[in-house]
Amino acid sequence: MESLFYLLKTGIIYSLFYLFYFLFFRNNTNFQVNRFYLLLSLPLSFIIPIIKTSVTVSSNFQAILPTIELSNISKQSTSFNWSYILIIAYISIASLLFFRLIFSIYKTLKTIKQINKGEITEVLPFSFFGYIHIPTNLPKEDRAAVFHHEQIHSNQLHSLDILIYELSKILLWWNPFIWMGLNSVKCNHEFIADKFASQKSNKYSSILVAQLLGVNCSALANNFNYKPLIKRRIIMMKSKKSNRLSVLKYALVVPVIALTTLAFNNKEVKVMSEKTTKLQHTDKVYEKVDKMPEFEGGQQGLMNYLMKEIKYPEQSKKDNIEGKVFIEFIVGDEGAIKNVKVLKSVNSELDKEATRVISKMPNWTPGEHEGKKVNVKLVLPIMFQL
Repeated sequence: MESLFYLLKTGIIYSLFYLFYFLFFRNNTNFQVNRFYLLLSLPLSFIIPIIKTSVTVSSNFQAILPTIELSNISKQSTSFNWSYILIIAYISIASLLFFRLIFSIYKTLKTIKQINKGEITEVLPFSFFGYIHIPTNLPKEDRAAVFHHEQIHSNQLHSLDILIYELSKILLWWNPFIWMGLNSVKCNHEFIADKFASQKSNKYSSILVAQLLGVNCSALANNFNYKPLIKRRIIMMKSKKSNRLSVLKYALVVPVIALTTLAFNNKEVKVMSEKTTKLQHTDKVYEKVDKMPEFEGGQQGLMNYLMKEIKYPEQSKKDNIEGKVFIEFIVGDEGAIKNVKVLKSVNSELDKEATRVISKMPNWTPGEHEGKKVNVKLVLPIMFQL
């Protein structure tokens, strides 16, 4: 489930990037900048959720106990786990899209082979990586203009852009914005190629209009005559070039990247402590002592107690909520547990359950310092995992 949550975050981040593109950049004539933006937004969407930042949670404790991982307690009372159905459904659809992509590549390569053998002729202009096909039945002037168009696709590796998006679509198939993003990438490719090709031929617009009949190669190749786009391609060619100030709009993406990084990154708890001498003379709660407090039975005894007592909240199970709760507490000089509080939260239900179980723990063997039993502050990380 953790992988699905990662992909969910990735999809949300990409949606924000694409919405930003759609609202502010889609109609710009800075086509190369748009291409860079659409390509960069994909790896950023995958990288941001795994960026780790340190979060200082306190400055007056030091003793952190080993993490208690509770990965089986949720399975005791559930005979049917919807998370498995979700995972199977996700993998099944992703697999279908993967094989569809493989078939599309195979179909394109087969078409190229058939063209080279002369087995088929009614295929419209297209390019696929270094291969360019121009029908021989086009007028000579038209052939030159169309060739320049497809040459731009080939030289700038536009097929690679499409392949990257197709692979990402396999992982993020549930997100409509990744499908829209792929379509935007293809449109932008045509705008880039049209811009260069129109400089070579004065009749380029009329050539576009003429290319409305024939057989396409595949969705993976760059097709010169993508019919739904022809009208917009002509409009974009005739559009006034975006001024230099329009490039400054791309700077608005910086705060979007910063905000998504803060919101979706992987936060690590970093413990900062003050000198223990300061605490010894104030509230008489120690962080580090000669002999640390101990639960009866040691670490294994503590694990057994928590496994027995903690009940995974039903709503959290239904919502597939997982995470690590950091609980701070004091073991008193008589071994009693007091001052229990949540130091790092996951959600209210998991926090409440962790606090409940820690609060009702039996007395510990108290800590000792300089021959005396003293109050000691501890932190216990509890990992709730389905």
